[in-house]
Amino acid sequence: MFLKKELTEYNRYQAFAVHMTISLVIFFILLVCITQYWYPGILFDVGNGWKAIAMIAGIDLILGPLLTFIVFNNNKNSLKLDLSIIAIIQVAALIYGCWTIYSSRPVAITFAHKSFITIYANSHEGPAVKALTKKYKTVELYYDFSKAKGNYFPQIKALKPYSEFAEQVINTKSFYSHKKNKNTLIQVDPLSSKNRYLVIDNDTGAISGFKHVKNISEITY
Repeated sequence: MFLKKELTEYNRYQAFAVHMTISLVIFFILLVCITQYWYPGILFDVGNGWKAIAMIAGIDLILGPLLTFIVFNNNKNSLKLDLSIIAIIQVAALIYGCWTIYSSRPVAITFAHKSFITIYANSHEGPAVKALTKKYKTVELYYDFSKAKGNYFPQIKALKPYSEFAEQVINTKSFYSHKKNKNTLIQVDPLSSKNRYLVIDNDTGAISGFKHVKNISEITY
């Protein structure tokens, strides 16, 4: 049988396989959390969701099982202690990794003036913006400067559902906006990153996707 009563009944490869199986179950649970709850929809792309998955995979699928493969020896008297230490290390690393991913996750994207800005959970206004997205039932927001007072950004009262201002976004011309045949590319977080764009439908103004673009002139759609 795959699962045995005593640790000494396993060889190194069987122990590795058992640990990997358990780690895969945990990984797929966390994968659902990341893609469906922490980085849903367009936030997965703008928030570098793949990096979050890579971090979890490195901790859960590589660190733990690899240490088990290296350390496991069914003739060692300290085998249970060794495996307990590995489990503690893996769990601690997973908790820290999950906390980092969750606390730094994006909670909304906001069209502000001429480009899109990502608002993160660990920002000063992150919790309030998250609550607002639940109220509006969308993570796509528009910053209405006519409702803001002073230069402080973001002001919660100035954040509105993006869909209500989508047509205005299409008609906004700027250095960060590049209109093509059917879509317009508008840069995301231009002050902190490059070559990252949201794809906007020219007919409706709706956000239809995300692209990494090194050369705008090469985009023909």
